[in-house]
Amino acid sequence: MALFGRKKHKDLTDEELLALDEDQDVAVRPEPEEGEPGVDRPWVRAEDGPYDVSEWRDVDGRLDLGALRLPVAKGMQLRLDLEQGSGRVIGATLGFGASQAQVQVFAAPRTVGLWDELRQEIARGLVDAGGAAETVDGLLGKELRARMPGQAPDGRVAFQPARFLGVDGPRWFLRVVVNGAAATDDQQLRGILQVVRRIVVRRGDEPRPPREILTLTPPKGFEEALAKEAAARKAQAQQAQQAAVRRVAAKAPSLSSGDATAIAGIAPQAQGAEGRIPAPAPAPQPPASDAPKAPTNPDFT
Repeated sequence: MALFGRKKHKDLTDEELLALDEDQDVAVRPEPEEGEPGVDRPWVRAEDGPYDVSEWRDVDGRLDLGALRLPVAKGMQLRLDLEQGSGRVIGATLGFGASQAQVQVFAAPRTVGLWDELRQEIARGLVDAGGAAETVDGLLGKELRARMPGQAPDGRVAFQPARFLGVDGPRWFLRVVVNGAAATDDQQLRGILQVVRRIVVRRGDEPRPPREILTLTPPKGFEEALAKEAAARKAQAQQAQQAAVRRVAAKAPSLSSGDATAIAGIAPQAQGAEGRIPAPAPAPQPPASDAPKAPTNPDFT
């Protein structure tokens, strides 16, 4: 049985060492050094996270999304990102006030990381789309600071800042895309990375091609909550439509009363003695002929 803890292998007791099977791999998470990773000292993934499930078995208190175990922070919002067409969950976007961080996990080779290669491909794609990208040393190693092209409300081209961060783990790769205020503010980014570093990845043992995105599993009750939210939005839209109809009817009372003469610009006729509008006089009849006659229209009442 493998042991998972904060102490190094050399610090295991004799009883713990005897309990280990010689044929099993021992995954022991080293004790991280003092200080904030990437700020006070270099960041070391195996010590500082994000972690593999073999390095951090205690996932209590984290949100279970299958391939990802996400920590829950005060004030954090969560949105699951669905793939268009299939509807499967391919990512999660974490909201932190005016900043957002999308996390996605991919299969990776056993010995070679993906981030160095993917970082160059992302940069080329941004430049080809009219944006800009620059590789810099960040809090989690190399990161890509980008200006992503978009469209402003007035139709002009607008650029939004973003940060692309990549983490190579044991047979998996975690990509983090930061938007909003934290894309340019290092202090706000540090708060987001405190959550990202506590993510635990569970890739699974099945063989997967490199770069294959790992599908996430919605948490318990998510689908029911999603259905209720969709029903509430539909009811709200129907209520808004009905309210719009009532507002139009209030502005055109002739429509609600069935009298369209005001809209046509025709003055109503004088009422008869019984309070009804007399029917219009019949049209003069043409001279008798052998041609077939068109039927006369019924009187309007």
